[in-house]
Amino acid sequence: AEMDVSCFKCGGKGCRFCKGEGWIEILGCGMVHPHVLEMSGIDPEKYTGFAFGVGLERIALLKYEIDDMRLLYENDIRFLNQF
Repeated sequence: AEMDVSCFKCGGKGCRFCKGEGWIEILGCGMVHPHVLEMSGIDPEKYTGFAFGVGLERIALLKYEIDDMRLLYENDIRFLNQF
């Protein structure tokens, strides 16, 4: 499952930023595979797992209208000083 928001670049019409879909995923979730539980020492017959995450970098892209997520991870001080 996921939570999507309308693409701020194209208004939902589809562009490079949203990969032509018109939507940007900001929250993702899903069930943990039983093998992962087992490898963690948890009995998958007794317990199940649910994982979720907030795409904080995606929210930053929306807020600051950044086109490419890779810019956030390149550690270019000239880019980062803008914020």
